[in-house]
Amino acid sequence: MKPLQIALIVIAGLGVASVVSLYGNTTKYVSFQEADKLHTENPNKSYHIACKLNKAKPIVYDAQKDANHLEFTAVDSLNFEKKVIFLQPKPQDLERTETIVIIGKSQGDYFLAETILSKCPSKYEDAPVKQASLVN
Repeated sequence: MKPLQIALIVIAGLGVASVVSLYGNTTKYVSFQEADKLHTENPNKSYHIACKLNKAKPIVYDAQKDANHLEFTAVDSLNFEKKVIFLQPKPQDLERTETIVIIGKSQGDYFLAETILSKCPSKYEDAPVKQASLVN
C-alpha cells in the first residue's frame, strides 16, 4: 500500500472513533418519570429535563445559611411535578424564567440538578420603538 492510502485509512478510523465516542456522551431530553425509570438502569447517567418553575410552591434558598443549596418545584412537559435540588448558587432571575432545562440525575423523591439553563423572555424581546413626531 502507498503511504497516502495508509494515511487516509488512519484518518477515516480516527473519524469513526471520534463519532462513536461523542455518541456515548450524549444525553437526551426526558420527563421526570423517564428519569426515574432510567436511573434504575444507569444511575451514573445525567439527563436533560425541559420544565417550568412551579411558582405556586416556594423556592427554598437562604444565601446567609447556605449559598450552595437551592430547592424548588418544577413541572415537566408532561405535567409531572418534582422537587429539584441544586447544590450551587441560585441562578439569576430564576423566578422570571419562562422555561428552564435542568441537567442531572433522579434521586427518587427529588431530582439532583447539576446544571440549570434558564432563558428569560425579557432578554429576547424587542426594545420599544419610539415614533418620531411630525412638527409643522
